[in-house]
Amino acid sequence: MNRDTAVRLQGIVASLGEHIDVLRACDLPEARQLLSIAKLELQMRIYGISDDELQAFCAALKRRDRARVTAKILKFTPPPKCDKSAG
Repeated sequence: MNRDTAVRLQGIVASLGEHIDVLRACDLPEARQLLSIAKLELQMRIYGISDDELQAFCAALKRRDRARVTAKILKFTPPPKCDKSAG
């Protein structure tokens, strides 16, 4: 992608960001999500990120999140049981 095109697309990305903020403030989540997808698509084009690379990144994030949840579960110590008969 040539520099001129990238600069023009960056302007569109910035504009989409502003519109996304307005949609968030207006509590329009579906419209916000659609514009967010368009923004992501343009950013992927600008930076040369393929669909496969994005999918690999998302998979890595899911693995990391699962590992964090597992670690929290393994570290969890249940509170001591109350002795209801001692009262």
